[in-house]
Amino acid sequence: MKKVLKYTLLMILVTLQISQAKDIKISAYVDRNTIDLDDTITFTVKIDGTGNLPDVPPPESDGFVVISGPSQSSSIQIINGKITAFKTVQWQLAPTRSGAQEIKPITIKFRRKRYKTPAIHVTVNDRQKSSKSSRSGNVPAPQTVSPRPRQNNKNNVFLKTRVSKKTLYKGEELIVSFDLYYQNVRTYAPQKLPDAKGFWTEQFPENRNPPIETVVVDGIAYKKATIRRLALFPTITGELLIDPMIINCEIVVPRQRRRSVFDDFFDDSFFTDPLLGSTKVVEVQSDPVTINVIDLPVQGKPDEFSGGVGSFSIESSIDTLQIKQDQALTLRYKISGSGNINGIKLPTPQFPTNVEVFEPKIERLVNNKGKSIRGSVSCEYVIIPRSSGQLHIPALTLNYFDPNRKRYQSKSAPGFNVSVQPNEQSSIARSAGFRKEEISLLGTDIRFIMRESPKWQKIGSTVFNQLWFWMLNVISLSIIGASLAFRWWMDKLENNSMFARRRRALSKTTASLKALESEMGAGKYETVCDRLDRILTGFIADKIGLPVSGVGAKEISTALSDKKIDPTIIKSVETVLKELEQYRFLPGDPEKQKIRKLVGRVNDLVAQLNKVL
Repeated sequence: MKKVLKYTLLMILVTLQISQAKDIKISAYVDRNTIDLDDTITFTVKIDGTGNLPDVPPPESDGFVVISGPSQSSSIQIINGKITAFKTVQWQLAPTRSGAQEIKPITIKFRRKRYKTPAIHVTVNDRQKSSKSSRSGNVPAPQTVSPRPRQNNKNNVFLKTRVSKKTLYKGEELIVSFDLYYQNVRTYAPQKLPDAKGFWTEQFPENRNPPIETVVVDGIAYKKATIRRLALFPTITGELLIDPMIINCEIVVPRQRRRSVFDDFFDDSFFTDPLLGSTKVVEVQSDPVTINVIDLPVQGKPDEFSGGVGSFSIESSIDTLQIKQDQALTLRYKISGSGNINGIKLPTPQFPTNVEVFEPKIERLVNNKGKSIRGSVSCEYVIIPRSSGQLHIPALTLNYFDPNRKRYQSKSAPGFNVSVQPNEQSSIARSAGFRKEEISLLGTDIRFIMRESPKWQKIGSTVFNQLWFWMLNVISLSIIGASLAFRWWMDKLENNSMFARRRRALSKTTASLKALESEMGAGKYETVCDRLDRILTGFIADKIGLPVSGVGAKEISTALSDKKIDPTIIKSVETVLKELEQYRFLPGDPEKQKIRKLVGRVNDLVAQLNKVL
């Protein structure tokens, strides 16, 4: 009772969630937009929403007729508490004439709103005309519905380059995505990335299992996957070209069948499984894209421009605010944000004249895990004040260009006031302090004396002198050899029926004799002689390669003589077969003791024949 109540509440909840929907999405597409006059197409209407999905009217067209349908399917998905309903309706359409045909838009009225799909255009070829033109050597020009990258239109796969913008500033980030549109692609392999001359390139991590969505392009449903993303930063101005990306796709070619009245049944997804078709590899490439790069504006450009284009921030830190004279302190600056992080130059701080400053240690980190390139630039200064008093380190200003606001921006890192105490040591002690080279090591960790005993290695000792290395190689080669031999054995058993019969004859016969003895133990002797005759003749037929049926004692004796088998064994076989034939046709049941002796003689004959055949 509790379980029934639980399911009832769940169904009520689903119904309430679905009834709260306010909008739907409708799309229409066909499986192909170029067919022959004697072919058919599948017209599909899909409705996405979370409400009571409306009925769909049949398609209307002057050049097509509905031959089957509608076939409907519905489903409900619950993802993160959000309920989504889907409804798909399909018809099979057959053309009535050749030429460019149009399937009129489907109009649906739902909750006082009208939803309308775009018209779909299909080209119907006249097979007779196309065959005549091909025989005469004149190939007609192909008809194109709309321009788009279709290097492999017949394979229903193409690659499209998608850029975040066509016009941008020098140094501004440009996101380039390569989208693969396909229907029956099993695998793909990149062959050539675009040569983006004039750009600094950063690659986003490659996702071998990208998210897949279904889109409609020119009335045809495709699966879309973004297979590669790049971030390009132009280093020069003018019109720059992004070359095509080239990939190889393994296309699944479904088995071709003649259209028949059973097509509606065999069009089921089980029978159109891509794994049941053959495959071929085709090369797919995207179209080149031209980008217009303009220079940064001169108006408002600060004198100390860092070269950064994007959105950045700057911060500063110091290890201490109180120090003694001639001691070192560390000053750090960090710039972080999104944009051309590799093109930023940190402005030089204005240090007082009474300090000694060493060459800064600069570290750049780039993060390509998000939607855009982010990162940071860290700069570390080692400073030694040579006189006591108040040491003032002024604030540092970072100037960069923000392409979204189309103007220069300034960010400042705060300065510091350091109190420098006089050194009580004498001038001799001060002069005997750290050298400049030693001060440069202060940014590193203290190097302790190693207390553990070192691990010595004999000079000239390599992995090739180790016994375990060769044993591992021998074991690996043995496993590979055994695997290849086992594979060869299984292939021969599957492809060579005579070989399989000969190799499996003994095991099959042994199993049959054991089953026969079990029946005899249960007191079943009625068909023992008949089964013994079939077991012995079947074993010899499998070993020699005789037909399975229609083999008698005479054929077996002749075949054994041709194999030059010992005449004594041949005579024993003939005797046993003759006795079995007598027992089979004599009236009454033979004695059980005689039957057991015959079973033992057949066992002995099988063992003898297995050694010589």
